[in-house]
Amino acid sequence: MADMTELKNAIRIGTVQSVSAEKMTARVKFKDKGGITSGDLHIIKRPVYVIPAMESGTEGQTAKTELQYDYGGELKKKVSHYHEAFVSAWVPDVNDMVLCIMLPDGDGDGFIVGEV
Repeated sequence: MADMTELKNAIRIGTVQSVSAEKMTARVKFKDKGGITSGDLHIIKRPVYVIPAMESGTEGQTAKTELQYDYGGELKKKVSHYHEAFVSAWVPDVNDMVLCIMLPDGDGDGFIVGEV
């Protein structure tokens, strides 16, 4: 029975209250724990988040792709094209619902795994 209680305390879902993108941390409010807000939880590093520059509203970085089509052993066509994109690390937004893993040390330390 104690193991189940520990598991319930270790894995939590909450709502993001504030984010520090520079530190890669966020504070999360847990309704099921009486509405308490966590200290800074570490955001787990994930692969970069790529958004087309036009959608991000910011000036992007240009990535060049060169494609070579080889049919039957010889080069038929060589094409270069460019895409402008905004590349950054993923961080949750305020009011996002996130999945958290809390360390069982009782200090309130933990990690944000991702958005739910």
